[in-house]
Amino acid sequence: MPEDKALALPGSSWETVKKIILAFYAASNEEDAKLETIANYANVQRPVVSMNNNFLRSVGIVRADQWKLTDKGLRYATALRMANTSMAQETLADIAKGNPILNQLVRLLLARGEMNVDTFKAEAMLRLIIAPNDRQAQFVRPLLDMLQDAALIRIEGDTVCLGNTHGLTEKESPPPKPPNLRDLFPPTPPPAQEDGLPILLGPNRIVYLQLPEDWDGKKDLPKLLKLLEISLGEEA
Repeated sequence: MPEDKALALPGSSWETVKKIILAFYAASNEEDAKLETIANYANVQRPVVSMNNNFLRSVGIVRADQWKLTDKGLRYATALRMANTSMAQETLADIAKGNPILNQLVRLLLARGEMNVDTFKAEAMLRLIIAPNDRQAQFVRPLLDMLQDAALIRIEGDTVCLGNTHGLTEKESPPPKPPNLRDLFPPTPPPAQEDGLPILLGPNRIVYLQLPEDWDGKKDLPKLLKLLEISLGEEA
C-alpha cells in the first residue's frame, strides 16, 4: 500500500467500528468466518462491515488476508470486552502510532500544542488527499474520535490538544540535596550584648545599669545610691 494511501477512512462512526471489532472477536474461534458472520455478530448490514474493512486493515486491527483480528486487534478487542479502559487506551494508542498518517497527526499536535478542530481535520484531509466537498470528508471525524479514545488527543469544544502520549512522561524531580554539615551543626551564636553601663561585682558577676541621657553624676549619683539601698534593702 503506498504511503499516501496508508490509511483508509472508516465508513461509520467510531462506536459502530468498535461494534465490528467486537464482532471479529466473537468470531475468533470460527475457521470459516466471513463477511456474513461478522455482520451477524455486529448486528449490522453487510455493507456496513465492508465500508469499514479496509480501514481496520490499514490500521492493523484486522488481517489483510482473512477475516481475523491481528495480535494487536485481538488485544484491543479483549480490552473492550473486559471493559479494561487502561489496556484499551494503551493498545489503541499503539495501533494509532503504528500508522504513518495517524502518527504524523499526533506529532503535529505535539509540535503545536493545540489547534482548532477544523484546522486539525483539514490537516488530516490534506494527508489523506481528500477535498473538502468529498463525500468521504464526513468520515474524518471518526479518526479524531479514535485518537481521543486512545487518549492521544483531547477535544474541548472547538479546540484539540495533546493528550497522554503513552511514553512522554513528566521530567522527574532531582533527588534532594544532602544536608550540609554546617546546616546540621550551626555555629553557636555569640552572647547577646546587654545595654547599659556594666558594673563588675565579682568573677562572672556583672550588673548593667541603664543611665538616662541627661545623667548628671554630681546631682544624680546620691539619689541613685539612696534608691538602690531602698530597693534592695538588706542586700544593698
